[in-house]
Amino acid sequence: MSGFFINKRSLWLASCGALGVLAAIGIGKLSKKVRPAAVEVTKEGLAFKEWLIAHYEKVKEDREDIVAESKHAQQKDLHKTSETARKEEDILTKVEQLVEEALKQKAEKEGA
Repeated sequence: MSGFFINKRSLWLASCGALGVLAAIGIGKLSKKVRPAAVEVTKEGLAFKEWLIAHYEKVKEDREDIVAESKHAQQKDLHKTSETARKEEDILTKVEQLVEEALKQKAEKEGA
């Protein structure tokens, strides 16, 4: 088959190209009017970016503080737990000694 065939794809491509050319021409003519608005929009975008970065840093610091406080609380709880375990062991040792002494005294009374 010879010749040119026009299908939807080629029509779409041609219309997009035409719109692109018209947009380029229009931007050239409107650039003097649109430029101040574009500058203001960009300025506001930069201000928003700075605000966002500042708040992100604050949230990041808060998160780091929370993690540090949690680690400190965990260490404190572990220290209390180990101290409690040591005290319990001391009490059990003393009770064991008292029981042994009581058994010795009972044995001495029964043997005497």
